[in-house]
Formats: sequence, C-alpha cells, structure tokens
Amino acid sequence: MIPVLHLRQGSELYGADRALLALSASTPSPYLPIVGAIARPGTAGALEEEARRRGLRAVRFESASRIDFRCARDVARVALEQGVRLLHAHDFKALFVALIAGRLARVPVVATFHGDTHATPAVRLYEGVARLLGNFTRGVAAVSRALERKLRRWVRAAPVAFVPNGLPPPLPISESERAAARGRLGVQPERYTIALIGRLAPEKGHRVLFEAARGLGATLLLAGDGPIRADLQDSARELDARFLGYLEDPRDVFAAADVIALPSLTEGLPLTALEALALGRCVVASAVGELPELLEGGAGVLVPPGEPGALSDALRRLQDSGARAGIEARAVERARAYGVAAMAGAYASLYKRALSGSSNSR
Repeated sequence: MIPVLHLRQGSELYGADRALLALSASTPSPYLPIVGAIARPGTAGALEEEARRRGLRAVRFESASRIDFRCARDVARVALEQGVRLLHAHDFKALFVALIAGRLARVPVVATFHGDTHATPAVRLYEGVARLLGNFTRGVAAVSRALERKLRRWVRAAPVAFVPNGLPPPLPISESERAAARGRLGVQPERYTIALIGRLAPEKGHRVLFEAARGLGATLLLAGDGPIRADLQDSARELDARFLGYLEDPRDVFAAADVIALPSLTEGLPLTALEALALGRCVVASAVGELPELLEGGAGVLVPPGEPGALSDALRRLQDSGARAGIEARAVERARAYGVAAMAGAYASLYKRALSGSSNSR
C-alpha cells in the first residue's frame, strides 16, 4: 500500500472538508488515505472526529500560528513513522506545512485548490502566495475550470489539472421527510422556503440574498456559522430568517427548502450545490466558479453575482412549484455526472504521476 497523508486546516466540516472525506473513503488501491487535521490547540477537531467515525485513519496536528514550523516538523515525523509516500494539501496553511514537512521527510507534495475567498486583504495575500507555492508541488488540482485557468497563469513548474468534486449518491428526499423536516425546523407546511448552507463569511453573499428576499414573504434557513454572524443577524432583522448555526448534517435543511440559494461572490465547485442537485432540489446560484457548467442546460438557475434584483426575480419565478419541477428532474440527472468514483480515479492518476518523479527511495 502507498500511504497518502491529506492535510487540511479547520475546526468545522464545510464543503472542502466533506470533499476530502469523500475522496478518502473512495480512494482506490494501492493508495491508503490518512486524514491529517490541523487545528488550533484546545479546539474541537471535527474533521478528525468525522474521519474516525467513517472508519478512516486520522491524525491531529496542532498549530497555533499561520506560519508554523513546529507543526511542519510534527507532520514530517508522522510521515516517516507511518511510511507516508505522498502529502496532499487542501488549503494555504496545509500547503505551507506540507512543503516544509515534505522537504524534511523527503516526501513529494500535491495540492488541491478549492477556491479563493478574497475575504480580507490578508487572505488575498495568502491565497496569492499559495498559488506561487503550487510551483513547488508535484501536481495541482483545481475544482473548477475557472480556477484551473487562473492557476495555470501562476503555476508553471507543476502540472495543473481540473478535478471536480464528487459525492456518493444520497438517499432521495421523500414528501414525508420534507414534512417532518419542516416540523422540526418550525417551518409552515406551505411556506415558501429558501435555504443557504455555508459559512457565514462575506464571499458567500448572504447580504445579497437578504436584499433579494425582501417582499417575497419567504422563510430563510441559514445553516452555518462564521465571523460575520452578528452583522448578518442585524441585517436580517426585518426578514423571517432562521440562523441555525453550524450543522454537521444539514439534510433537514435540504429537505425543508423549496430552493437552495448560492449567491456567492466567488466559488470553486461548492459541495452544497452538488448535494442539492443529487437530492433533487432547485438551485439558484451566482454564475461564478464551476457553477455555470454545473447548472447549464436547465439543471439550475444562474444569476449574475452581486445583483440582488436578478436574484429576486429568479426566486419570485420559482415560488411556483411547477416552475421548479423540470429543474429538479434535470438536477438529479446532472448530479450523476459528478460521482465520487470519477473524482477518486482522477486523483489516483495525479498521485501516480507525482510519485513517478519522486526521489524518495524508501
């Protein structure tokens, strides 16, 4: 077997974390995935815990700073102890740590870019540095074609590939499950309901949704937590907006919603969109990242990013269940093209190429 150590920073399970777990659970032989969760001291390790719950090998690495050489040394030590042959980084912090650890342990590195956030000037700087660091890997994967094009302008010394996220097929949502989910969430049976599932951060476009929803008489279900929660709650005071907090399993939210909104200002290939399509939900999303390709042909509704008026018009049209029916049917069909087996196979090819040029003699 060829152990591959995935590295990802974070304390909660959002799209990139769930994609990492899906990949790890489906990675074909001879590769043996190990989930390496980088977390701040004293914080819960949701990624590590969920990996173990799914029967995956997992290791926790503690890191107190963004640039942490001690964490890199810990990763190198574990890599040597467990015979790791490849490090797979899934964010900026993980990529920095992986490159230092890879040098110490003489193990090559590959990286997946899940999408830029542009959240703050500091984050934009880190994201730019991460693209430069891609040149020191043996291969880079981008989850959207738009991101692939951007990376090709920055990464010249390593191959860049488009590898879309994938999911195992979920159980479909029944009418009885929909009714039960609405009961648990306190949503009236016939109330028009719009859900936004994602981190409470500026790039997710919550304020665009709030502006678009005014006058629709809809209930908004907002699953997720993040740094701007208090500001968003203040912005949504005049709306029927339910802040549900972070949910490890948001299936009830998918089930209760008539429409899943993704008014993001920037994206890669959000797992929320794939999950919604696979469950037969109607998706209205900004035309950013891989979403135009994912929703083309009527599998969802696209609107320009950052334009509440266009989003409002789309949401108003979709109040009619008849307008949603055809979209929902095409959504399920489209989701079948984004299976987890295809994603895992693409990464197996990336791993093979990365290891073929390795100087590791172990």
